[in-house]
Amino acid sequence: MESLPFVAAQPTIVPQLQQQVTGLTSSLNSQEKKELTHKLESIFNNTQVQIAVLIVSTTKDETIEQYATRVFDNWRLGDAKRNDGILIVVAWSDRTVRIQVGYGLEEKVTDALAGDIIRSNMIPAFKQQKLAKGLELAIIALNNQLTSQHQYPANPSESESTSSTDHYYFAIFWVFAVMFFPFWFFHQGSNFCRACKSGVCISAIHLLDLFLFSDKTFSIAVFSFFFTFTIFMVFTCLCVLQKRASGRSYHSDNSGSAGGSSGGASGRW
Repeated sequence: MESLPFVAAQPTIVPQLQQQVTGLTSSLNSQEKKELTHKLESIFNNTQVQIAVLIVSTTKDETIEQYATRVFDNWRLGDAKRNDGILIVVAWSDRTVRIQVGYGLEEKVTDALAGDIIRSNMIPAFKQQKLAKGLELAIIALNNQLTSQHQYPANPSESESTSSTDHYYFAIFWVFAVMFFPFWFFHQGSNFCRACKSGVCISAIHLLDLFLFSDKTFSIAVFSFFFTFTIFMVFTCLCVLQKRASGRSYHSDNSGSAGGSSGGASGRW
């Protein structure tokens, strides 16, 4: 008995780009297509960014990422020089979705943002069989990002890493200042007076950094705690060192040597 020849499955076709919302399934009715198209046209008029939507039943043997890349390359969305198009592909039967972004928009619409839009806006609606609603929410979210001045971080851990580094360096400065400011700049006066002067100086430097070099929100309560805590720590250090110095002085006759001290998108539903 002769074996039947193996026939590879034909890949899902890439339709011609004739309108901004293309549906190869009956999941969207004509009114829903019209409303979505109107929103996409409005975005293009306001931002010059071309967004297209494609709904297919399945991508067959291809992943949603492979098929979306093939469609994006074939349709050549966006400006030829800027490469700033966006493609939304939904494989309804596969329950997969992809937001494909041109290189020219990757800093504005990052992978992290695209993934967040899919998870927060599209998938919840798709789970309720509301395809048009999920697409509408995604389009609104993209429009908000494209028209905003805010730059979404390319890596969600990037801003956290920068913030952690800033905190690390400031902690080093704070410890250094608490230990040495009273001795380098404020030699005279009582321990409390020297602690207050050091606290004012350290807090002033922190306040200057907060307003000139940081995007953190100023809080009177937090700053007051920082100021008070700094004074307390300086005062404590001075008292401890003074006590030790007194002890060494009292026992100096019994010592034979000079002592020293050392002081960080696709989705499925």
